[in-house]
Amino acid sequence: MLLIDKIAYENRLIDLSPGIKGFLYLFLLISCFLAPPTIQILISLVIGGATIYVTKVRISRYFKWLLIPLPFLVISILTILFSISTYSKEFIFEIPVFNHYLGVTESSFQLGTRLFFRSASCVICTYFFILTVPFHQILVIMKKAHFPALLIELTMLMYRFIFIFIDELLVIKRAQDMRFGFKGLKNSYQSLGALIKILFFQTFDRFNKMILSLEMKFFDGDFPL
Repeated sequence: MLLIDKIAYENRLIDLSPGIKGFLYLFLLISCFLAPPTIQILISLVIGGATIYVTKVRISRYFKWLLIPLPFLVISILTILFSISTYSKEFIFEIPVFNHYLGVTESSFQLGTRLFFRSASCVICTYFFILTVPFHQILVIMKKAHFPALLIELTMLMYRFIFIFIDELLVIKRAQDMRFGFKGLKNSYQSLGALIKILFFQTFDRFNKMILSLEMKFFDGDFPL
């Protein structure tokens, strides 16, 4: 079991109706999209503190998890903040680049600030949802919301293959570490290439075994939910 699943099954809100948690998550997302930055900051602080308390996760670990989407967020913000022009008067901050100027305008700064707080607050609310709602409850929410059965089945299969992928990755990585496969730069590159190759074939082999086991159980194409 992944750590995130262990936390989701042991949090303080495990007995709360998944429908209520799903509705709360939807309400928080809408609020984060429509509210001004001050309200988004307030929501982030409240929901972040509630997540730490409810899930009993260490503060340091929680902040490390928040850093995971940070590179993607920073790259998105930078592409919005900076623009190129031949005139420097429209910039509040500029850098000369040959015959042009790379800088930040007042409108791009305001847009980038709003996007940052909106994205950060939505990420914090999403963490609260995934850390308090086990996967089987997510399927219940999707079914009650009348999601297409095909989409629910695909979600369940993707979730299952995450476990298969991680399990195979850890087994191969452990075997390589026992043989000092990542000692030195040259060995590291060779071991990484071998890991990717073996992982690709092993994952497909596990997939074929799963299909075979389903056929032995007279699988008719529908997963009972």
